[in-house]
Amino acid sequence: MALVTLTPLQAVPGSVDGSSPQAMSASDNYIMQNDGKTILHFIKVGSNNANITIVTTKTVGIGALAVAEQTFVVTATTGVEFAGPFDPAVYNDASGDIDISTDEGTSITVQAIRV
Repeated sequence: MALVTLTPLQAVPGSVDGSSPQAMSASDNYIMQNDGKTILHFIKVGSNNANITIVTTKTVGIGALAVAEQTFVVTATTGVEFAGPFDPAVYNDASGDIDISTDEGTSITVQAIRV
């Protein structure tokens, strides 16, 4: 499993050139520096749904109960989903990154946009 770093595009008045999204693979994890002001844009044109997981290492309370990871589906063929922003206190690891993965790597892309 490789770690792939996502570099967010900076949103500006007008438009943002999102013509170079990152192709995703089920065998990789994607990390991104998270300041709590970034959204992820997923597009799925492959024939299977893709389950996306945003990992959290956060625990709370006595006994260090784990906070559930955020999961959602990008539907097959015409799926377009936006996710975020992500609260750094919940989603960031010790390096200030969030960790994103998918279980389906056929024709799915992700683009990070900082607003």
